[in-house]
Amino acid sequence: MSLFLQWLTAGFLLILFELILPGTYLIWFGFSALLMGLITFFIEPIGMMYQLILFGVMSIVFALIGWRLYGKFIFKTNKPIAYRHLNDTVAQYIGKIVPVSDIHNGKIQVSIGDTVWPAESDDVLKKGDEVLIIGSKNNIVLNVKKYIDKNKKKM
Repeated sequence: MSLFLQWLTAGFLLILFELILPGTYLIWFGFSALLMGLITFFIEPIGMMYQLILFGVMSIVFALIGWRLYGKFIFKTNKPIAYRHLNDTVAQYIGKIVPVSDIHNGKIQVSIGDTVWPAESDDVLKKGDEVLIIGSKNNIVLNVKKYIDKNKKKM
């Protein structure tokens, strides 16, 4: 089998594997192999070492093009605001006011629904205080600050 057909076969197999296997990388190597097949068809006396080097360079170029395309068209889609933090639980909680459920050995715990989360704060807190969630540390420990309702009337 000629080099031309070998590169085309490799290219089509890589593209086929892309359809079967999850991911988005094999298609770019498949395009590189198809282009390498066309190059070997028109320029026959290329050594195998040069073909492999050229294939590697083209694969990198195609992968960068693919990375750019995915970043531009797929990952920057306009999602409705309600779905922006669909799988990011902590991001859904930022800005919510929740009670301090327990403080044990200086460790703060806040209740959100039926779940208790560890929290950190620079404020002095006691059980029952309301806190505002302002962020998180490693999506595990919530950063909170004491919430003071300015609309409440003092007695």
